[in-house]
Amino acid sequence: MTAFGVSFDGFASFDDALALARRAEEAGADSLWMAEHLGYRQSLVSCTAFALKTERATVVPTAISPYLWSPVSVAMAMATIAEAAPGRAALALGSGNPMFLAEAGAKLERPLVAMREFIACLRQLWSGEAGDFEGEMFRLDGMRMAFRASAPIPLYVAAMGPRMLSLSGEQADGVVLSAGLTAEYAARSLAMVEAGARAAGRDPSALRRAAYLYTAVDRDRAAAIELLRPKIAFMMRNDFVAPSVAGSGIPIDRDAVKEAISRRDMKAAADLIPDEAVEAFGICGTPEDCQRRISEYQAAGIDEAVLLIAGDEKGEAAALDLLQALSR
Repeated sequence: MTAFGVSFDGFASFDDALALARRAEEAGADSLWMAEHLGYRQSLVSCTAFALKTERATVVPTAISPYLWSPVSVAMAMATIAEAAPGRAALALGSGNPMFLAEAGAKLERPLVAMREFIACLRQLWSGEAGDFEGEMFRLDGMRMAFRASAPIPLYVAAMGPRMLSLSGEQADGVVLSAGLTAEYAARSLAMVEAGARAAGRDPSALRRAAYLYTAVDRDRAAAIELLRPKIAFMMRNDFVAPSVAGSGIPIDRDAVKEAISRRDMKAAADLIPDEAVEAFGICGTPEDCQRRISEYQAAGIDEAVLLIAGDEKGEAAALDLLQALSR
């Protein structure tokens, strides 16, 4: 059975996001995922508020980057969230977007090493036992936590490239695929995750398989496309989506899109995205259209569909109605 979540990109105000989180849980959302887009609202802080103001949904900060955080800080923050909401905390790790990392003075170096070591440090810290870890990029010298979460904290990896997908199957509890991937590319990505799990002697069926799905619901299909166009443009800033874009055969000037986003000119970036790209990389249209498209991702192997909702209050209400229908 597919679980359903709602994702937040940090663009909306804290109050608006918190209100949507409550409404999403009421509509049947199993999880609430808060993105760590640099310069926007912060994910660990937001998820703490979500945890305190909801009762059932799992909260998932995503994707926390090893290049911007210490594993000790993240272990402490997540254990605190887990204490506030027992059994309702999970974490998604990701290397981060190279363009935004560079703007923040960080450099994407040896991402596989960074991710592997960060996961090892988190698990050591959450064990509650004092331990040492001597890695190439991270080190623990007898550090221990003074308290432990009452339940394990599942670790997802936000993976896109083949080697990171394989590592997620080898090391993590699950994978979360980027928004903006076609269903066909999602299936290919999951096959890489499963291969990584098998190579490590792990059972692929035990892995969680989540995917962000940009979603705009409107009886007017053209209106839904317009709602989603800026989200698809923002996704195009990420170089890791290049294989999915190339595989679609849809011509998109990603360099021009990235340049517009670097200037924070979202309208110029959105104007570069054709309708066919919005429909290929997102979920948009009538509720029936959206249910059909989501079923394509389910058929690809996704068992946790995380909707990243586009639109104003009307669009949010329509998407939550869709979520309620899906969750029955």
